[in-house]
Amino acid sequence: MRVPKLTLGFVLVASVAAAQEMPPPQAMQMQVQKIAQERPREAEAAARAFIMLIAPDRVEGSRSLDTLKTRSLDQYWMEVAQLTVQFEMVQNLNRRDSVRAQLVAKMFGLEANARELQRAYRLANEAQRTAFRSQLEALIGGHFDIENQLRVLEIKDIERRLGEVRAETQRRLDKRAEFVKWSVDDIIRDATRPQ
Repeated sequence: MRVPKLTLGFVLVASVAAAQEMPPPQAMQMQVQKIAQERPREAEAAARAFIMLIAPDRVEGSRSLDTLKTRSLDQYWMEVAQLTVQFEMVQNLNRRDSVRAQLVAKMFGLEANARELQRAYRLANEAQRTAFRSQLEALIGGHFDIENQLRVLEIKDIERRLGEVRAETQRRLDKRAEFVKWSVDDIIRDATRPQ
């Protein structure tokens, strides 16, 4: 079974959400493979629910899955697996950071659209391919913009944490004499305590 090449968000999401205990991209890809091979029914429901979440204006999203199912069961299950893993990632991320989760869900929606266009491109004539290429460029441009929004959020988090560390370091420097006295008092207290 061939792994789809279009899994743009896995690496980015894993790096952006690393501090939020997300699994590494390899683990996510293994999970996709496992779902595609085992084909659990609940994965189909999760994938369809996720399509409705990431593309509520695209009623044909669920129908495109049905079309894919009639065309190639292997491709259908790879898409279901991909959507299911992405759905789980968004749910986990939403528990910690709803703003990032919304951006990641949008990004995954663009990826799902891009995978659909990729499949259509294979079957298209030259005129259709030109149109599909333009659509893909717009989708990937949007994906890039969302990646940058996620990076800006990460930079802000890092700057906030750095500010907190600097403030704590300054506080400790300002109260150095007190901290040293308390530590020495503790050591002496422990030394003079009966055994």
